[in-house]
Amino acid sequence: MDTRALREFIRLGRFHFLLSGFLPFTAGALLAFLLGARFTPAQFLIGYAAMAAAHLSVNYSNDYFDADADRFVETTPISGGSGVLAANPGLKPTAFWAAVALMAISVLIGYLFVTVYNYPVVFLVFGIAGNLLGWFYTAPPLAFAYHNLGEVTNMITFGLLMPGAGYFVAAGTLDAAFFAFAIPLCLYGLVFIMSVETPDMEGDIAGGKRTLIVRKGRIFGFWLIGLAATLAAASLLLFALTGFFAPVNFWPVALISLIPLGFALRGFKHRSPERASTLPYATANIMGYFAFQTLVVLYFAVAAVTA
Repeated sequence: MDTRALREFIRLGRFHFLLSGFLPFTAGALLAFLLGARFTPAQFLIGYAAMAAAHLSVNYSNDYFDADADRFVETTPISGGSGVLAANPGLKPTAFWAAVALMAISVLIGYLFVTVYNYPVVFLVFGIAGNLLGWFYTAPPLAFAYHNLGEVTNMITFGLLMPGAGYFVAAGTLDAAFFAFAIPLCLYGLVFIMSVETPDMEGDIAGGKRTLIVRKGRIFGFWLIGLAATLAAASLLLFALTGFFAPVNFWPVALISLIPLGFALRGFKHRSPERASTLPYATANIMGYFAFQTLVVLYFAVAAVTA
């Protein structure tokens, strides 16, 4: 592989999107720590390595199986795939085998983790489930994104699997506290995927994808994004009011939730069926999502250091 092909192969992996998995994984681990779990940095890094390999596998497999559909999509900073395979079809076999190899690496790391640390095999199941959900997001015969299930898959991935893996690495189990925390995270996962789908509606129609935006339109999408962000903020406010996560103070988390809520409501106010006019608001929703995730991780990290 020459230097140019290597650069394109790396770009195909969209490594910057690993942040969307790293943040909820870290939030889950830190919350478990604040609730009394104890784990080593090595446990955290090895556990995340298994999930990161799975996430990278998804990036390569999605572009591979979406290659035909992506011909109709204009790439944006938040959507449309990497665009690499459209310009470099010769890299398709490389992308396929990279996805397969990364899946195998993910499962192997997960197996080593449960063996070395004597953890329940459920952690390995998390890794395998994450790989399968990612693979069949676009891969036939299931192809969730093409059969009305893409949004649910993303909610499970970023609301349950990624933060659940982090929580499990720290605590060795999943409990009521984690599943309560997963509620707003699943809702934010819906905000994320609906915002990503918004610019791609016309291309997804041409490519045969059955996303919610394709079936219901952009105006419905901004309605649903606003509702999901409102329910997420309301659930975090409820946690703060009731002290559900004591001794962790959830008031800062509830306040941080106003950031994605503000962006979502702004997008709802300016909702439109037109691509050009909605792209800035969809992009802002993604920024709000990452701001929330980042600030929650920073807050949990500061609370852990000062505990």
